[in-house]
Amino acid sequence: NGATPRKYTTETPIHAEEELPLQYGMLYFDNAYPLKMGWWDIRYSVLKPGWRSLERKAKTELVPSEKNMPFHFKIGGIEPRLKDGGMFVHFSYVRPSSYTTKEALKEIESRCEQHLISKGHYMWFNFQKVRAFLVKGSPFLEDLASRYPNSRIRVEFAGNLNVEALYTLFRKYGKIMDIVLLPAVKDMPRQAIVQYSFMRASTSAKSCLHGMEINGTQLSVTYERTLQGNVIWTWLTNHPKITVPLGGMVLAGMSFMVFDPMRVFSMHSKITQLFNINEYPFLRWLRKETVGRLNRSTLDSMQAGGWRERAHDEEKLRAWLRTAPESFAIVHGPRGAGKTEMVEYVIRDKKHKVIIHCDELANARSEGELLTNLAKQVGYIPLFQFMNTINNMVDVAITATTGQKAGLSATFEGQLKKILDTLSIAIQQASPVSDLSNTSPDAIMKRIEATLEEKTRLSEVTRSCAPTNALAGATNSLSGQNRRLTKVKRHRREVNSDDKDVECDPDEIPVIVIDGYMSREKGPHAKELWTYLADWAAVLVENHIAHVVFLTNNVTASKPLAKSLPNMPFEHIVLTDATLESALEFVYNHLDRDEYPDLIKSIQTIGGRLTDLELFVQKIKSGTKPEAAVNDILGRAVVEVRKNAFDFDNSDGRTLNWTPLQFWAVMKQLAAHEA
Repeated sequence: NGATPRKYTTETPIHAEEELPLQYGMLYFDNAYPLKMGWWDIRYSVLKPGWRSLERKAKTELVPSEKNMPFHFKIGGIEPRLKDGGMFVHFSYVRPSSYTTKEALKEIESRCEQHLISKGHYMWFNFQKVRAFLVKGSPFLEDLASRYPNSRIRVEFAGNLNVEALYTLFRKYGKIMDIVLLPAVKDMPRQAIVQYSFMRASTSAKSCLHGMEINGTQLSVTYERTLQGNVIWTWLTNHPKITVPLGGMVLAGMSFMVFDPMRVFSMHSKITQLFNINEYPFLRWLRKETVGRLNRSTLDSMQAGGWRERAHDEEKLRAWLRTAPESFAIVHGPRGAGKTEMVEYVIRDKKHKVIIHCDELANARSEGELLTNLAKQVGYIPLFQFMNTINNMVDVAITATTGQKAGLSATFEGQLKKILDTLSIAIQQASPVSDLSNTSPDAIMKRIEATLEEKTRLSEVTRSCAPTNALAGATNSLSGQNRRLTKVKRHRREVNSDDKDVECDPDEIPVIVIDGYMSREKGPHAKELWTYLADWAAVLVENHIAHVVFLTNNVTASKPLAKSLPNMPFEHIVLTDATLESALEFVYNHLDRDEYPDLIKSIQTIGGRLTDLELFVQKIKSGTKPEAAVNDILGRAVVEVRKNAFDFDNSDGRTLNWTPLQFWAVMKQLAAHEA
């Protein structure tokens, strides 16, 4: 507030002609603008068009008019402080000789305060009053991007100031919660932390007191950053026992709320062939009437050729599919017997179907590959298989550091069960047999859990059916347990009777085909895979959700299925090789009889295996002579027999139950019998 060389005449009546210097000062009006809390604060983008109007309002309403102010008060300019939510008002005045500078400035500040109280100005963005303060220091008008207002301010000073002096100086701007004098550090200024109860007080104190001299020392006032950029990250990394489970819960919640409905929809689309244009009725009819008339498929040729051995089996499977789901259908047959082709031919017109190829699952080299193959087959999207690897690594790291497992990693059995349970929900929603009012995922999972509990009780009853040590009481004990078992099964059927009585189109019932079941008995995950597939299929059948057809070349496949669905008769369909007459008809439906009149000897050598006959036809069509085609097929068969007989491909860790000498003895007997 220094003097200038310019001279003015005051209006003081006592010294009318006295020339006094023009002096300058600043007032700070808080609550003129909203406080800027951080870079994320979007209010300034909304209020930016109204800044000019706020400035005009400050000049006309917040600051008193010059005629109502003493000492020739004149406004020199207004400087908005948008980040601090206030504004500086520069003014000039002429101090009479009868007033000291402090008294004159105090009078100007008092007049402004009285004006604001009389007008009662409330700002619309926070409904709080505007306050006016005299600026006693030299404000640091910074615009640093990393500094934002805070209710805590740091005061630096070189001299000696106690808490009482600081309180007297800073209390004017608002209620103080605490003042802390920090310990003195050599060659560093003293520091104190002033904590206000609200942020407007700290912004006013910083704007008015920064650069003020008191007792020969200059104050430096800055905002104290209570939360620095790495504080949250440091806390999270220092408390893994809290943050890791919470993070897992958040991820699980997101998966349940977002990804699970997506997976159910993807699986439902896969079952109903929603996005498969080849299954649209018009395109199927068009393909049948155009390309289908020119190129007959293998199965159509097989039917037209009168493969008599399959007509009865196909009709038997169709009749079984027209009934309500109550049990399994098991299609037995050696490799190459045409099990897959026959079943696909029978269900080609089914609207809802799922085919699981177990060969791809059993031949997987790792758990992740098995789950990925299964997810692709059933439409389980998204899978996020890489997340399980990351979770395993994090779980191992947390176990090594804290000594406790975080539980982030999921087991192979848990992931397999998750995929199959989600598939059950999608099948249930596509099935017309069940009550449509209970197709929500929660209701379906409750029914599945209830079925599993019932199966557990049923297995306990079955295990308790073993004979007692006394031979005389064995029959009575077994008959009593059988009565209990029958009672449990009757209760289960009564519970599901409502679903059975629903009238529906048989073609609407979903069909689940599990192809290649138990194709490999031993392997890293074979036992778990076959068990879970059988239990999952049993749940579908017991709840009358879908038909389940198992295709297998393993004669012992009925045993694990009987454990999953005990005391229920299965529909067995056994496929054998074609007779010589049927095989000849099949071949001549693809080849010209006049060009190849004598193929009986070749067919007798090859046999009635469907895959061998198809390969024979393909080789002849490609220009190979019948004799050469037969020799090539025989050579392939010899290689396959040697590989299986001497265990040349021991990829599943199995051990042979015979010796090479025993194998050769069997082969000699077969050759002698054939001769």
